[in-house]
Amino acid sequence: MPANLTPEYLAAEERFKKSKTAEEKLEALEAMLRTIPKHKGTEKMRADIKRRISKTKGIIEQKKSSGKKGISYHIPKEGCAQITLVGPPNTGKSSIVGNFTGAPTVIGDYPYSTIKPQPGMLFYENIAYQLVDLPPISAEFLEPWVPSLIRVCDVVLLTIGLDDISQLDIVIQRLHASKIRLTDTFSEANYYASEVVLPALIIANKSDHHDAQINLELLKETYTQYRIVPLSSFNPSDANLLGRELYDMLQLIRVYTQAPGKEPRIDQPIVLRKGAVLLDAAQEIHKDFAHNLKYARVWGKNTFDGQRVQRDYVLNEGDIIEFKL
Repeated sequence: MPANLTPEYLAAEERFKKSKTAEEKLEALEAMLRTIPKHKGTEKMRADIKRRISKTKGIIEQKKSSGKKGISYHIPKEGCAQITLVGPPNTGKSSIVGNFTGAPTVIGDYPYSTIKPQPGMLFYENIAYQLVDLPPISAEFLEPWVPSLIRVCDVVLLTIGLDDISQLDIVIQRLHASKIRLTDTFSEANYYASEVVLPALIIANKSDHHDAQINLELLKETYTQYRIVPLSSFNPSDANLLGRELYDMLQLIRVYTQAPGKEPRIDQPIVLRKGAVLLDAAQEIHKDFAHNLKYARVWGKNTFDGQRVQRDYVLNEGDIIEFKL
């Protein structure tokens, strides 16, 4: 369905492209959201604008926090999603990031060994996620810049050790006080006024602890609304388990491109969310590429080989695309 964008929307979009500051970008994005036509053809555009509003507000809050507290951090996103590890002290967040990604984390047997964010790349099959280790959260301690980094991520990993699960509720309450609400499913509509709603998994680390099974059952009884993933940061195969769980939660699909007469680029998938259409894949390559797209030929489970499809064709996991400009 065509978007049929209004002159008011196009003017706001042009202001956004020319804006220099986060505040100017926010004003333009909010104008874009107000003026975009509301119908099925603009659902993805509206969801994208809402995400950008949320992220821009997070950047502005981070700048304000920096002015007040004298410190802030910004972690540029890499991979198909940015995942923050959030939890109380001594739950093994740093071990997960360090052992699963190879990042140089500080791992200690004492509380609060993590004092700044540490990103690392988790590879799952032919895609990558960015894991970000954050300082722990407790009733007495919350670095003022931590909520700003959480607000702009894609998924929160609520990390708890199966040796002691007593502090998880405190973490959730402190996030809620920072206007961060967690849900068990991925949703495009994650921006509501000043509150951000983020999908979360509970990572039950230390699955090799002697009390692990008892505490895991208690977790399942207490936090029925969340998917709980038991793992051990010292088990390399659990990195793939985590990668698959994130893939399912984010509702991702992988599609592949090929040039005429060439083999598909299986090692370089375009990673999209379920429901994405051909035009979305083209936009991932370049906006000008999308603008010039006429149609494509697709090889996949729901098409016959080389079937010609239009820009609104809904893509499926494993589709091979040959774009025609």
